[in-house]
Formats: sequence, C-alpha cells, structure tokens
Amino acid sequence: MEVTPSISQVLHEGIQKLQSSGIDTPRLDAEVLLAHTLSIDRVALYRNPDILLDGNEQRRYSALLERRARREPVAYITGSKEFGALTFTLTPDVLIPRPETEMLLDKTLSTCDFLLTRKDHLRILELGTGSGILAVNISKKLPSCTIFATDISSKKIAVARKNARLNGVDSRILFLVGDLFHSITIHEENGKFDCIIFNPPYLSHDDWIQAQPEIKDYEPMDSLWGGHDGLAFYRSLIPAAVSLLQPGGYLLLEIGGTQAERITRMLCTEKVYRQVHVLQDLAGIDRVVAAHI
Repeated sequence: MEVTPSISQVLHEGIQKLQSSGIDTPRLDAEVLLAHTLSIDRVALYRNPDILLDGNEQRRYSALLERRARREPVAYITGSKEFGALTFTLTPDVLIPRPETEMLLDKTLSTCDFLLTRKDHLRILELGTGSGILAVNISKKLPSCTIFATDISSKKIAVARKNARLNGVDSRILFLVGDLFHSITIHEENGKFDCIIFNPPYLSHDDWIQAQPEIKDYEPMDSLWGGHDGLAFYRSLIPAAVSLLQPGGYLLLEIGGTQAERITRMLCTEKVYRQVHVLQDLAGIDRVVAAHI
C-alpha cells in the first residue's frame, strides 16, 4: 500500500534535495515552493504539518524542486515576487526585483515628498521599468503624480502593464516602448520632469563572469549587462537627462557597489548637477547616487 506523505515529511525531503544540489537557501526555497504548490502561505506549513498530500500535489512539488535544483530562480518558478509590500507577476523577460532596489524606491519617495511641498503635481520618468516595480509602488504611494515608464522591450512593458493593472494603478502610469529617452518627446518646458529614476544594467564583464547560474542562465542579459566596465548606460544617461529635467529636478540612480566614484565624477563633469551624494545601505555598500540641477 502506497504511503501518503505529510507536509512535514515532503518539506524535509525537499530541503534535503535542495541542500544536496548546492542551493544557498534550501529551507526557504523548499517552503516557498511547497506553499505555492498547496496555495497556502508558508506559516500554514507549520500550522498544519500533518496534512497529507495527494499524488497530484506530490508530483507538482517534485517538479518544482527539480527546476530549483537546476538553479532556476524561485521567482520564475512561482511567477511572482513581493517588492515594497506589493506582489508582482514575473516572467523570464524581466529582471527579478532585488532587495537593494528598495533603497532607490525609498529615496524616490522621500525626494518626491520634498518636491510636493513646493508644488501640487509631479511628473516622474522611470527608465528601464522592467516589471514595473518602481513605477507601480511610486504610483501607489503618490497618486497625484503622473509617471512615465519606459523600456526598450515590448515584452517587458507588457509585464509592467499587467502589474499596474493588478495593483490598481494602470490609469496613472503611461508606459512607453523605446530606447532610453527616444520614446519621450519634449516640446516645451512643462513637458519636462521633476524626477528621473533609473536602475540600469550595471554588471561589468568581471561581474558577469562571477555571477551565479541563477543569474547567467535564467535572467535577461539585457537587464544586467552594462558594457565592459558596467558604466555604458550611465555615460549615455547623465548628459542626456539634463535637457529633460525641470530646474530643481532630481536624477536618482541605482549603482553597483564599486561604481560610486566614477559615476559621481561623470555627474560633476556636466557642471549642472548639484549636491551629488551617494547613499549606502546598512552594510555600508554604495547603492544610490542622487543629484539635482
């Protein structure tokens, strides 16, 4: 007679399988995948450890574990990821949200709060929106602002639009397909922006060589690769942004941990950016560069 395993049993086996496959977070990943299989939250796995899985549930969970053992990211397996207290749909066309990007979101929100003490409405431009995590979170927190979100990939924009609909802000974000500023046409002063934000691809050649299989084998290279030294997009963006910012407007950039000095030098070279400063995370790693004109 076939033995029907319980939640606790299959979870234990899942953790062991992922450990033996060299996964860095075997318990967390096994929990997320089992909770996804059963359509429950992770806490429920421990609240009801003796509930038995049927054959179909076992097969589905086993298939998900196999995918993770091959180093496919959990977020692509489940098709979703939380960011900024909101849930986002993901596909392999878009980058998986990183915790460090929360700092760019927080800096954008605090900057916009400051600007809103001076005016009632803001125009915000996000370049390379990807899955739309920043644009959607900003629109959710600042409903009076108009957000333009661009990406060179129509597939990425399709994901971002879906996430805007899922989070109820699709009417407040204008999504545009285009390469950096090419999708934005400025004819007059009131068409400029109060804030431009960008989390560009910034991995260098060396970063790419050293990247984990989850990154190199599964995530879109065009969302990660920033040229040989990782700075290609900053070189294009920093001078071009000047003509698109309102007087007093802000440019906010996520950066790689060793890039602050070179990017700061690029900004200072333009001689129009003021109060250029670098924000560090709790570990003391450079994460965001901010400046205004």
